[in-house]
Amino acid sequence: MIKSLFIVLLPFAAIYGLMQIHWLLGSLALVGMCWVVRKSWRKAKEAQRRGDMSSYSTGSDALNWALALAHPMAFHSIQDGFSGAVSGTDDQLTLQLRPQVLHHLGLRTDLSDEQAQEQLPAALRQRWFMLDLQRPHREDDLRAAMAFACARVAFFVRSARMLNLLPDEAHLHILLLNAQRAQECFGSWQDFGSAYARGRAQWLAQGRADVLGKLFSEDEVAQWVTEPQHPWHAMDWQLALLPQGAAT
Repeated sequence: MIKSLFIVLLPFAAIYGLMQIHWLLGSLALVGMCWVVRKSWRKAKEAQRRGDMSSYSTGSDALNWALALAHPMAFHSIQDGFSGAVSGTDDQLTLQLRPQVLHHLGLRTDLSDEQAQEQLPAALRQRWFMLDLQRPHREDDLRAAMAFACARVAFFVRSARMLNLLPDEAHLHILLLNAQRAQECFGSWQDFGSAYARGRAQWLAQGRADVLGKLFSEDEVAQWVTEPQHPWHAMDWQLALLPQGAAT
């Protein structure tokens, strides 16, 4: 009797066991899918905060390249970065940026717009290549300092244009000269980015301020240059930036 009952119930037990295994495998698959979706969402949010190639829409590959030198600073300091805009900032951003721009570019922060517009082009032509390089500390890595200076020139010159303090021709000329300097000093986006990370760290180590507001590492740079949508991966480091004879 018991044997007969066991034989009758065995198929049902097997089916039940298979159902339990199937449920377990389904649950594990669901958990795995949720983990993948969450990881992808987190990476997408990080990429959005960091900015990507879709933000570079000036219509000029050379200008996009020149602006990408300041990519980490731009996307931390300005909503959606500054690469797509030619000019114009909201009032809050103007209050934040204007004193920093004038101070960094060597002008008094209490100048009127008209005074700044009159003085800034000549001031930049005379000293853009010396910004952040005038008084290096004895222990500074000068190559790292150069990368940091290139990034900051790109950021502050573009910001000056957004604030309508600098005419477009002067803004474009200085940005492209600065980009050519970076291209001649470094061999790739990773080379530049790693030097920039070191240069910024040594700048902050001396108690000096910077608009980025957070550290980034050479390891992060190594990650960025592998991501297809990051400008430091997608843009050709060897892009021709200036017509022959333009660097005067």
